[in-house]
Amino acid sequence: MQDFYGFFSTNNSFLKVLCMLLTTMLTLIVAKKIFFKLGFVDKPNYRSSHKKPVALGAGIIIIPFIVFYSIFNNYEWNKNILSSLLILFLISIWDDIKNIKPLPRLFFHFIAIAIYVFLYLNPKIQQIYDYDKIVMYFFSVFLMFGITWFINAFNFMDGINGITSVEVISICLSLITINFFLNKEINVLVFSILIIVSAFCYFNWSPASIFLGDAGSIPLGFITIFLLLELALEGMWVAAIILPLYYLMDTGITLIKRVYNKKKIWKAHKEHYYQQAIQNGFSHSYVSLKLILINLGLFFLSFSAVIYQNNLIFFVISIFWCSYFMFSFSNKN
Repeated sequence: MQDFYGFFSTNNSFLKVLCMLLTTMLTLIVAKKIFFKLGFVDKPNYRSSHKKPVALGAGIIIIPFIVFYSIFNNYEWNKNILSSLLILFLISIWDDIKNIKPLPRLFFHFIAIAIYVFLYLNPKIQQIYDYDKIVMYFFSVFLMFGITWFINAFNFMDGINGITSVEVISICLSLITINFFLNKEINVLVFSILIIVSAFCYFNWSPASIFLGDAGSIPLGFITIFLLLELALEGMWVAAIILPLYYLMDTGITLIKRVYNKKKIWKAHKEHYYQQAIQNGFSHSYVSLKLILINLGLFFLSFSAVIYQNNLIFFVISIFWCSYFMFSFSNKN
């Protein structure tokens, strides 16, 4: 990593950006045709928001590209994080192809997250906070379940055109802006994700011609929570909670409602608030554009939480901000 001005003042910086954009877009163009020939498509079903088969598996392209280009830009991956990412990537490809049952899938998710929590996150937390071993053990178990839930929630939210791209791009831009404000080094992983997901967004915007698949949304969810936890460990934990808050609230409240109504929480459904918006007559583009507005508000609130050192008032305002849009989504157009 290096400072912002140093990164962008080098002669080949914009050439690198152009290379990342073009290679990602060209590869996706070729991949779409191959996936269709192989029959690797997402066919519409009762819970789908699309009406025609769409090529599946953009994640097979963009996740390796994120790893490759971040390394190319001198990002040093921790081997434990990379191992966790690889496990999640491979099991998600398998799930895209074979549609495996929830329990085997969750088993591998827990294995991957356990590696991340116990071999990477715990030592880092212990360096900052001198917790008792028993407290740390229970906290680690809590983190395992919390992170596993987050990556699956991230996957559940990937149900309409452009929504995951908007979420990832919004969080990356927010992290870059916060780092710039704090005069910190540019995180080339965040920068690489931003460019590659932006290229994918072009093809995933309504009408989408290719979907991420689990191979994209699950690993992206993991990378996102990793970046947010890094922000939290730097002392900006309120900002780290605020940035993905719409996703957390939409999935969390929907889950609570399904438990209350005695429905199977692992069964596929279309009860999320963003899905209700589509059912109520709003277009995919409209909902994704609304998410940009939601995330813009969350960015300013998270930025304020950074400036005012974790003042919880900004978290409370964020809850009301997200609730307003969830209410509007659940009402008919």
